[in-house]
Order: sequence, then C-alpha cells, then structure tokens
Amino acid sequence: MKSALLLVTSLTALLLLPGCGEESPEVEAREETTIDTLTLTVTDTIGVLVGDSTQEFATLLKVRFDRQGNIFAMDGQKATLSVFSPECERLRTIGHLGSGPGEFQFPSGFAFLRQGGLVVSDYGGHALCFFDSSFEYDSCIAGFSPVAPVEPVTGPGGSFVAGCLDLRVTDEGYAGTSDLGRYTGEGMDPEYIYRSYPLIIEFTESNGEVRVNVQNVDCVWEADSAGSVFFAVRVDSTYCVELFEPDGSAGVVVEKDWERIAKTPEEMAEGSLNEGMSRTDDGTTSIRREVVEDVDPYHLAIGTLNVDSEGNVWVGQGYTSTPTFEVYDREGNLLRIVTIPDLKGVRGLRYCFMGGMLAYDYAPLDYPKIYLLEHAN
Repeated sequence: MKSALLLVTSLTALLLLPGCGEESPEVEAREETTIDTLTLTVTDTIGVLVGDSTQEFATLLKVRFDRQGNIFAMDGQKATLSVFSPECERLRTIGHLGSGPGEFQFPSGFAFLRQGGLVVSDYGGHALCFFDSSFEYDSCIAGFSPVAPVEPVTGPGGSFVAGCLDLRVTDEGYAGTSDLGRYTGEGMDPEYIYRSYPLIIEFTESNGEVRVNVQNVDCVWEADSAGSVFFAVRVDSTYCVELFEPDGSAGVVVEKDWERIAKTPEEMAEGSLNEGMSRTDDGTTSIRREVVEDVDPYHLAIGTLNVDSEGNVWVGQGYTSTPTFEVYDREGNLLRIVTIPDLKGVRGLRYCFMGGMLAYDYAPLDYPKIYLLEHAN
C-alpha cells in the first residue's frame, strides 16, 4: 500500500470531520449491499452544558471501557482522567493540572496495561505517566522532544503501541520521521517500529511564541485483546486496513478499489478543525484549536478504526453523515454493516467497541458528551 503516515496528535493535524450535508446518490449506491445492516441507538449520555460541573467535559480526547465495564474519559483541557461506573456515576478522577507527580499539562491519550494499571501520554508535559493497578501514580518518563508518544493502545505482553516523532535539524530546516512503535515503558525509544514515514516540520515564531506545524498524512490504529495492531491511513483515495501481529509480521485485512467522493458545498462551508501546539520562551506549552477553511474537496475513505471484544475490525466510513461502519473479521470477510442514525450529523465522533459500545464527540458543535450505545430492538 502506498501511503504516508500522520501521527494522530495535536500537532496541527488537519482533522477532516464528518459533515452534516445530505449524502449524494453515489454514496447511497455504495451503501446498497446484501450484508445484514444493524442499527445502534443511544441509550444514555455523560456530560452536561451547565450546572453539575463534575460531569462537564472540556475536551474529550479518548474514552475507553475497562474490564469491569467502567468508563475512563480523558479530558485534555481539564487535565484529568475521569472514571464512571457502567451506570454513568462518577467514581473518581485520576490526575489534575500541574507539573508534579501524577499531574498533567495536557494529557492526550491513555492505554490499559496487561499487568494492570495504565499509561497516560501527557502531550503538554512531554512525558509518559504510569499508574499502578489501583490507578495510583507510579512513575514517569519525561523529556520527550518534541512530544511524548501519542495515542497509546495496549500492546502484546506488557508493552503499549503509540505514535512518535523523530525530529532532527537539517541544512534545509527541520525534518524527521513519524513512527508507529512498540514501547516497554523502560525508556524513551521504541523496542520495535511497525511503520516509519518521512514528515515535514515547520517552526514559526511570532511575539515570542513558537508554533510547530507538521505536514504529513493522517492515520489511525487500534489493537485487539491479543496485542495485534490494526492500522489505516486516512486519505480520500485509498481504502486499506493493515494488520501487524504481536511478532511484527504484517498483512492486509481489507483493501479495495476506491473512487473519490466529492464533498457538497454545504460540507465545504463547515470548515475543518486545525489544532496545534505552541511553546513560549519560558518553556510552557499550550494547545490551540480553530475551525479553518476546508481545502480538501473530497471525503476520507476511512474515518475511524476500532476493534471489538471478538477481534473484529470496525472501519468507520469517512463519507457518510450517518455514522456507518463496515465490520470485518481478521481474514477480511465483511460480516455486517452497522449504522447509528441517532448520531447523524454529530461532528467529530470517535468510538469504542471493546468491552462495550460508546461514542464521544472530539469536536462537538455544542458541548462534549459520551454516548452509550446498544443494539436497537
């Protein structure tokens, strides 16, 4: 598969979000299939606009179930990892804003570890923070540059898999590679690299503030319960999901011909979300988010990538206003198509289907929420 890798980080990654426009006849034709189509419905939500501030999110960056069915929600701006019961009752919070042990500057992701506990990627603090099986602070690896490994997922054994940047200075400026690697938690360097691609990094300075811009191509990855890693590049011209076994051997789950699907004028007018990291002279880091003009006239082929508890791969279609998934087994057999009509037009959705079913809005039109899902009757 010819592709380039973009780490799903907050380093000015241009996130092309699902639009709210009506689907074109071409899209409707693509959805015609003899495969069974299942429907999920929203049964409950977590998150309020005003009032109970303990249930108000600022920026939902990652939400996952643990083995007991509890819901862990990472809030980047509030710098906390909130834990809710299966009944949506708040149980506790892990971490808060600060620079001390167990504190975060801007946490962007987390992963459960097989031996218990979890690892948190503190994007703003350039660190990986480790918590024990009681979710108490254990240790930290700090000093990553330019950022700590991002979007960690549970790897084989005691490892985790994450994206990272290898930055260097050349005669032409800044350059480097974006890598998808496997980490043991015993050092800064990955023990194994699954994918590595060149990237372009630009630094601009204005009024003492340095802005870091990364130019590459977006991608997503997820792991199953055995530590196999599924990987897809998010582009408008290629539909392909790769598989990396725990031993590093690679294969392809699904790859099919793809014709670009144009966005409607209404979808183009919505713009796209631009994120970036800013550093000041005193070393502090801040995250900026803004909606900018959409310059890509085509929809992504693949929008999201998830794995369920049975090891099936949920490939979120990047071109539909109603969340739609093609679900494949490891051999690439299309098992079913799943839709969520209740969330039609909701912007910036991400999902979790391991240990339960939920959606959460990364870039909401109103306020961040977690949506609990179940199969429709």
